[in-house]
Amino acid sequence: MISPLVLLKRRWRRKISRTRWIARLLKRDLSAPHGDEPGLVILQIDGLARTQLDRALADGRMPFLKKLIDRGHFEHLSFYSGLPSTTPAVQAEVMFGARCAVPAFQFLNRESGETVLMYEQEWAKRVGTRLAAEHQPLLEGGRSYSNIYAAGAVESRFCAETMDAANLRDMTRPWKLAIVAALYFFTILRVTALAILEFFIAVGDMIRGLAGRQHWRAELHSIPSRVGVSIVMREWLRVMLKLSVEEGAPIIYGNFLGYDEQAHRRGPDSWFAHWGLKGIDGVIEDVFRTAHRSDARDYEVIVFSDHGQERTAIYENETEATIHQAAERAFSAGTLAGRKVRGLDDYGARGPETDQRDRHLLRMKRGRKDVPQATAEELENDVIVTALGPLGHIYLPVKLSHAELRDYARRLVQEEHVPLVLFRGEHGRLEARNPLGEWRLPEDAVQIFGPDHPFLAEAVGDLMRLAEHPDAGDLMVSGWSNQREPSTFVHENGAHGSIGSEETRGFALIPHAIHLHHRRAADGQRYIRGVDLYRGAWRFVHPDRPLAHHRDHDAVPSSVSSAPATDDESTQPLRVMTYNIHSCIGIDGKIRPERIVSVIRSCRADVIALQEVDANRHRSRRHEQARMIAEALSMSHHYYAVADWDGEQYGLAVISRFPLEHVQSAHLTAADHAKRSEARGAMWVKLKTPAGVVHVINTHFGLRRAERQRQTAILLGDEWLGKIPADEPVLLCGDLNTGPKSPICASLGRRLVDVACRAPNYKPRATFISTMPVRRLDYIFASEHFEVVALRQPRTPTAKLASDHLPVCAELRLRTE
Repeated sequence: MISPLVLLKRRWRRKISRTRWIARLLKRDLSAPHGDEPGLVILQIDGLARTQLDRALADGRMPFLKKLIDRGHFEHLSFYSGLPSTTPAVQAEVMFGARCAVPAFQFLNRESGETVLMYEQEWAKRVGTRLAAEHQPLLEGGRSYSNIYAAGAVESRFCAETMDAANLRDMTRPWKLAIVAALYFFTILRVTALAILEFFIAVGDMIRGLAGRQHWRAELHSIPSRVGVSIVMREWLRVMLKLSVEEGAPIIYGNFLGYDEQAHRRGPDSWFAHWGLKGIDGVIEDVFRTAHRSDARDYEVIVFSDHGQERTAIYENETEATIHQAAERAFSAGTLAGRKVRGLDDYGARGPETDQRDRHLLRMKRGRKDVPQATAEELENDVIVTALGPLGHIYLPVKLSHAELRDYARRLVQEEHVPLVLFRGEHGRLEARNPLGEWRLPEDAVQIFGPDHPFLAEAVGDLMRLAEHPDAGDLMVSGWSNQREPSTFVHENGAHGSIGSEETRGFALIPHAIHLHHRRAADGQRYIRGVDLYRGAWRFVHPDRPLAHHRDHDAVPSSVSSAPATDDESTQPLRVMTYNIHSCIGIDGKIRPERIVSVIRSCRADVIALQEVDANRHRSRRHEQARMIAEALSMSHHYYAVADWDGEQYGLAVISRFPLEHVQSAHLTAADHAKRSEARGAMWVKLKTPAGVVHVINTHFGLRRAERQRQTAILLGDEWLGKIPADEPVLLCGDLNTGPKSPICASLGRRLVDVACRAPNYKPRATFISTMPVRRLDYIFASEHFEVVALRQPRTPTAKLASDHLPVCAELRLRTE
């Protein structure tokens, strides 16, 4: 039963929603009808490594995300950034499925000779246009906020690719600002207070930075940009994301930049960087709740980070020379002696790069410097050096022999203390030099990355691919070291872009409704990368539009070890779920079998007993729900139609990861129209599990006490449970429509065990109604052959919406004695 109060509450919430009032006054399109088509919100927390997320969760910095993770709403995975570990490269993979789209955040375009800086609109647009021509953009018809690329979005704001003057003028018309100010008056007061607090923190941070010999000009200039990125942009992003949800955009992608910018300045583990995460968590909560209350679409929300950051030492402080000056000395001998070395990273004039990034992002003209460009003559005759962060490229005016390249790599490492230099050697093979010696890839990967790199196999392949990029340098310099603290070639205490274990390890919180290809690291951990997110998101948003042939490189170099073998399944617990799915009609009236799949996936159930399953019914779009759910889970199933009205069926199903054999299905009691009683039945299957054969009976009892007593007696009789030998394990699952202290449960308890009462450290909980459970109606009974390992009841936002019942999931292990 769908609660009329729930629907009434949702209608009144829409009427008084400030977001909808803002949308109407700003002439946003709210014409999307009530629907249950899928929608997706992707929230990126820029630069937050998995390690730093785990610390923030433990420290209480992100309470909303922690609650969702603890309740099992998300799969909590690591996210491998690919190489280079920069936002332009990662977003190209997430938004277009294109790996290694750019060789660095800043590099030299060999064809034009221009310096490419990926937060400059011209180059972001060029790269984005090329990617859109070669791949299917993920955000077609959607929205893109605070990203590098628009990726096919019909609206993109504060994106490097589309941030032009017309865009800004449209956003800052006085009457629009006045409307927003009136309706969000108290929100603006809160933002102002936060901005003032952030200002004083920034001043204290500046004083601390000066005491630590940081760049004084950048420390002073960082105050307004810090407040703008950390507070103002975050709150602006909150409003834009909620407006897009109200409009029913099919896919929405927003990027939170505050943590990444502060981590660059003070380090990824600093208090100053972590302080802003609670504010980001609050925005995520607001957007999440708006998305899950949407009537326009059935939204899911992904939260992930594109990369992490390494705590770094500044190369210039360590060596008392910039990478440009180091290259000048290294190339003062040999074939290139006498050639001028031209550096494209003149931070003495421009200020540290973190400040310049903020000024470009916020379009602050004061203090912003243009990117240095090499002339045609310099390109022809000079050595060009560019290194924005811990990864740089050196472009040579003439082709050198492999021996000469090795010699210059040796000079840079041994004499100039560059941690790592890479170049393409004989037969195009990638060679490397670090303080430990000379190496070749892929066979010497451990000597370069270190033995504990979480994504060693993939990172080796990506590094080899990076060296083959047409705009990669003849020599690549990296601050990564597997023996000491990594270095960066600009003035920052946190850095990313190179090959380090932290900078390449972000995180991904994936709702179970979105099925992604999982990868396995050498230590067995599950992770995904950008192309997996791209494919999974596309399938979810565009289920009827398969991707065109997509070129990809999944091969891992053969000399790099792969993931270990999995454990023996016969020793693993059997995960059993019972779930009344209410014909896949959610508490909000939406028909979404995908939600049911999501809830089942959240428990990783091996066998699922479903009740109230439709087949070919008009009310549920003629779906064969048991088959749809089983196919989505890649499992086998058996369906029993308890009722059949001219081909429209309603009944029970068992879905199993293991082979199943149907034993029998039958009515327990017939329909009694005089007493308004439905036909009630049961089905019996045998599972062939790795631990042995298990009998499973699935049933759904009636609403009247007398019929429940009759149904119980039949199940306990010779045709059902009495037919199963005493030495064979059996499970009875179902919606019994009665409480745990009833005579029905007492009768069943004399033959079987209520697993909820045997589960360690678990108190049985109500299962109906899902939004506010008051009665326990759903049970798993087991024979004494089973040991109850654990029991859980998903209470995620999706589980509360998907049906009017909550499922019960038990982990059971067959006793060996």
